[in-house]
Amino acid sequence: MKPFASATIVSSPWIIRRLSAADIDARWLDDFQRRQEVTLVYRGAPGDRRIVAEPFIDDWLADERRGLCLELAAMADAGRVWAAREGGSLAGFAAISPEPLGPDGEYRQLKELQVDARWRGRGLGRELMRQCMAGGKAMGARRLYISSHSAVETVSFYERCGCAPARWLHRPQVELEPFDWQMECDLAH
Repeated sequence: MKPFASATIVSSPWIIRRLSAADIDARWLDDFQRRQEVTLVYRGAPGDRRIVAEPFIDDWLADERRGLCLELAAMADAGRVWAAREGGSLAGFAAISPEPLGPDGEYRQLKELQVDARWRGRGLGRELMRQCMAGGKAMGARRLYISSHSAVETVSFYERCGCAPARWLHRPQVELEPFDWQMECDLAH
């Protein structure tokens, strides 16, 4: 694994660092355990939110991992990509796209916030979200746009972090992921 570039943020027991494109190769996510067993999801509109049983297992295939690595490397220098490590393992990562979104360009999209299955439930997701909020502000955003997995646990995580249903919808993202729950995070708070 390549050494990290840029500044280091120590958040016990994790070390969180901002990455450059050079830090992310095609095999960067090979050992990352993405697997999520989903049982309940949200469906409907925010004002008419329903919980529906739709059991499935969400995971990445090898080609999806490599494609995501390419996407993260492409956005790392102009946007933000962070990695959290525990010992020699990648425990989690997050990414913000550099392109301004929304009618006034006030949004940046939170493209990824992933915690390895072995590290979930220990506060790493909240720590990565804090980095994303600070990074979004540093990029000039007033809000983060989040196309969240619709699993009840995932949406609840973002709500606990202060996110709310999106007031503005990024239509290309909605078309790409029609079952995602569209949310936003006001960075003024």
